[in-house]
Amino acid sequence: MIKKKPSAKMIKKAINSYPGGICFSALDGRVVLVNEKMNQLVLELTGHTILNAKVAWEKLLNFTNNSHAQKLAQSWLPKDTDNKNESTHQQLFFRFSDSSVWRFELRFLDSNTIQIEAAEITELYRLSEALYENTIRLQEMQKRQKSLLNSIVEVNLNKEILAAKMHIHDELGHCLLATAKAITEDSLSENADTLRKNWNSTVHDFSNISTVWTVPDSSLQSELMQVAELIGCKVVFLGEQPKSRKALQLLYAAVREALTNAVRHADATKLTVKIEPCRAHYHVEISDNGNVAISKITEGNGLSALRQRLEQEGASLKVLCNSSVSLIVNIPFDLDEAQKGGRT
Repeated sequence: MIKKKPSAKMIKKAINSYPGGICFSALDGRVVLVNEKMNQLVLELTGHTILNAKVAWEKLLNFTNNSHAQKLAQSWLPKDTDNKNESTHQQLFFRFSDSSVWRFELRFLDSNTIQIEAAEITELYRLSEALYENTIRLQEMQKRQKSLLNSIVEVNLNKEILAAKMHIHDELGHCLLATAKAITEDSLSENADTLRKNWNSTVHDFSNISTVWTVPDSSLQSELMQVAELIGCKVVFLGEQPKSRKALQLLYAAVREALTNAVRHADATKLTVKIEPCRAHYHVEISDNGNVAISKITEGNGLSALRQRLEQEGASLKVLCNSSVSLIVNIPFDLDEAQKGGRT
């Protein structure tokens, strides 16, 4: 039995039975084949059926909303990630007056043929809208949860800092009272060793106070200078200090350690902190005016802990010893500040 070749009429009938819109044209826009659904959709959008596919697509690209349809933002819908070349694959989205949503796609099938296809995606669009709105709500919830977590961390840290301050305050008060009593009773020489041990212990405890920048306007520098003045050592900052919280934490940790060592081992009365920005870091040099010649430094718990802490954050520490001791600290510009209110 010889099969008949499909006639043009049969092809036309078959393509018109396709539920979506379809159009094939030459590169110059001459229509080769178009079904009734595509002509119906384009007629509602442009006021004309497709006479030239290239012209019709340009009108769709420049479409302005009317009583028949509304152009939709593509960002609301999933995109075809398989096609990276937008020049050979373009998409447009429209919502018609009957609330149906249609996607129009233009593809270059080969070097001579262009295909324009229209498909109804009403349900997909509805689900995409719901997914987008849920994503926005989840992002807002995450922001609130993060803010709540930061608040909890801030409260706990403030409690720790308050306890540390009260402890230092009590120790300083005891030392002052003991020193005043020794002066009043003219027994300084007899109690010199005990008083020195007490003061050294207090200064050491001060150096271990948690260095958390609890609020933006907290004057950690002011507190540092007050205690430095109390133990007879002035701290002078030269240069612009870091802006980020974590960088400031590292800077003050280094200054406190240097202050403790300068007073304890070198009888220093002045500590100079010189800060200079370099290529990718702050270069900090901390030196004192101690009158005790020091030819060698053995790192104790304080310097070792400071070095470990700096290196964990990508910073570095170098100890110079040339009759006097200097700390050289390099603190990176790009320290991560994601853990606001967290400890380092």
